[in-house]
Amino acid sequence: MIVARRLFAPLYTSTAADVLRMRSALPAVKTLEANKSCTLIDIRSTLNRVQTCDNHFGYQAISKVPPLVFAWSQSSDCVRQLNRDKDPDERLPLASAETPMITAIDFINENVNGHMGLIHGGMTTIIAHSTMSLLAAANAHGTVVARSLNMDYRKPIRTGHFVKIHAWLYHQQDNELKAAVHFYDLDNTMLVEATSNISIS
Repeated sequence: MIVARRLFAPLYTSTAADVLRMRSALPAVKTLEANKSCTLIDIRSTLNRVQTCDNHFGYQAISKVPPLVFAWSQSSDCVRQLNRDKDPDERLPLASAETPMITAIDFINENVNGHMGLIHGGMTTIIAHSTMSLLAAANAHGTVVARSLNMDYRKPIRTGHFVKIHAWLYHQQDNELKAAVHFYDLDNTMLVEATSNISIS
């Protein structure tokens, strides 16, 4: 029994206080806080703008701390924030949107692992969907419904680490939105990208 406990013990034991302390010291966070083109937003108040929005931000578990989310202004150059090695020109951030892009700094906690030390692919999908839904909520009122979601997993995401997530709108016509998302590690290596068609009703 002792051996079994050691084998299956969590790889990391970061507490919420640990996560908050580590996050506040991240250069990526300090850079965002100092950038006048983006502002920290309240996730709950933004989600209250929509009637329905499934999201992982209410997920309660040991070490789970809601992500820091920054909204970029219309006048900001969101394109410079992105690694565009695969994005075609028609998938650039939509300058006319009220909030063309958001950036989240999220801690991948140990309770969402698939294989030991790696986030489950399904949880990656939920985070991508949640971030794009939050972006939609920042730009519209109503019920957010993802009609499609396409994922491209490039590199594994490790638990017990922070990720930077950019989500942006690249098309909006009435209540039909198209969004994209990139996940990066803190060395700015792209880990995952996704696109989604979203309806607001």
